[in-house]
Amino acid sequence: MRARRGFTLLEVMIALLIGSVVVLLGYSTLGAGLDVEARVTAARELDASTIAFRATLTDALRHAVTGDGRTTGGLQTGTDATGVTTRFSFVSRGVMQPLGGSDAWMMELASDSTGVTLDARPAGMTRAALHLSAHGPRTFAVRFLPLDDTAWRGAWNDPTRLPSAIEIRFLDAAGRDVGAALVARTSPVGGS
Repeated sequence: MRARRGFTLLEVMIALLIGSVVVLLGYSTLGAGLDVEARVTAARELDASTIAFRATLTDALRHAVTGDGRTTGGLQTGTDATGVTTRFSFVSRGVMQPLGGSDAWMMELASDSTGVTLDARPAGMTRAALHLSAHGPRTFAVRFLPLDDTAWRGAWNDPTRLPSAIEIRFLDAAGRDVGAALVARTSPVGGS
């Protein structure tokens, strides 16, 4: 009798089948891992964008300046036909980068169909404008706390004075809060 050399066709087919299953499982695992990595990266970038948006807005509000009644309007809000706040503008001398420390910046918080944006334009400078977007909220609500009162107000009509604090709530399309409200003190306690 002769010694057998090589593999039978059945053994080769079983080996190919097992090898294919292992490669398919490895490919699926790799695809799932890459998908998870992409989601984590997107979430991390979204978080970083939201943090930058809120930090810049907070810094700008803390360093808001009064209007002069002639050329600079102070704090101004704009609403749509239904009374929903769609624009909030003010002048700031923010100290955090990229706003710098002493130059005036025209700040505008606005909402449209895409969400809430913060635009900062340097007043009378050649520096580039800044545009940040908040991901998630569709609109916002602004309230003001006067220096001489403990009740929040929905409007601020005095361009020559600042409130002691400003609260901005970010809202989704249904009017529910998205994240914590942003509250910033705009002037020192006892200041004007």
